[in-house]
Amino acid sequence: MPSRFPGQGPRDLSKPLDRFEVLADERHDGLRLDQALALFLHWRSRTSIHRLIRGGFVELEGRRARKSSPIRMGDRIVVHVPPEAQPDDVYGDEFDIPILHEDRHLVVVDKPAGIAVHPAGRRIAGTLIHALHKRYRRPNDPAHDIVPKLLHRIDRETSGVLAIGLDERFHGAVRRQFEEREVKKVYQAVVHGRPDPGDGLIEFSIGPHRTSEVRLKVEARSDGSGLSARTHYRTLRSNGRFSLVELHPETGRTHQIRVHMEAIGCPLVGDKIYGVPDSVFLENLDGQLSDASRELLILDRHALHAQRLTFLHPFAEVEWSFEAPLPADMAALLDV
Repeated sequence: MPSRFPGQGPRDLSKPLDRFEVLADERHDGLRLDQALALFLHWRSRTSIHRLIRGGFVELEGRRARKSSPIRMGDRIVVHVPPEAQPDDVYGDEFDIPILHEDRHLVVVDKPAGIAVHPAGRRIAGTLIHALHKRYRRPNDPAHDIVPKLLHRIDRETSGVLAIGLDERFHGAVRRQFEEREVKKVYQAVVHGRPDPGDGLIEFSIGPHRTSEVRLKVEARSDGSGLSARTHYRTLRSNGRFSLVELHPETGRTHQIRVHMEAIGCPLVGDKIYGVPDSVFLENLDGQLSDASRELLILDRHALHAQRLTFLHPFAEVEWSFEAPLPADMAALLDV
């Protein structure tokens, strides 16, 4: 999302992105206006940025500017986003995401697969946090205005338990538990084959993949290099072709569960990075998955579910635990 101007409060994501202000810093010093805007409006093409400038929707230090106008550190840039250029929001007025718990301190939801939890890259609208802002924000009624804040994150394709703070003190106290690895997380995954042995501890370290074309791909290592990673697993049931596995990650490395299960020969069903050729991920990135790749994946998302989350309630000083049932698309794989 675009940077906020100093002194501005958190943006109300329940409203369209129709105007924002940014303060140029050292990254933008010396750039042309269109180059600086490309850093702020990273989801827009250079051509559409030029249209905004030509249309008079961009002000530099209070004046209409040209695309070649030089930017200096400390300059104030205001962008007025016309309705036709605003990002689409997939959510209407109804909040239809299953709520597992809700009180004045937090809300816990069962996030469906396919919904991003927060804006990132070119995905700047239609996320879970946008829907939560629609539910809780009341900027015109400060006494009842609540700014929901994520306590943790799960991937867009991962389903399951997600906790969001509704109170500043509560959010800060529980966030510290996440940072200090005091929160207990339990996942369920449907994997290819049957793990052997049926339960155990995976301790391969994890580092950037040394040969893959996919930049974000990591690999499990047994040579001591990379970051240490530990995942406990237990097979719950299997039909021979697929198995439902319960996973307790001790560490929180990037793609830890996915790369660890691939390392023991049981990659997640639907995983577009691990257990399949790099070409599958690259096809998906281009939005052009072939029929052969779809057949290989079986499921249109990786079969990973955040099943349980447990932490200490900072005010009541009791352990709270929240669970989300196994979603139908994963359960169906075990009935084959």
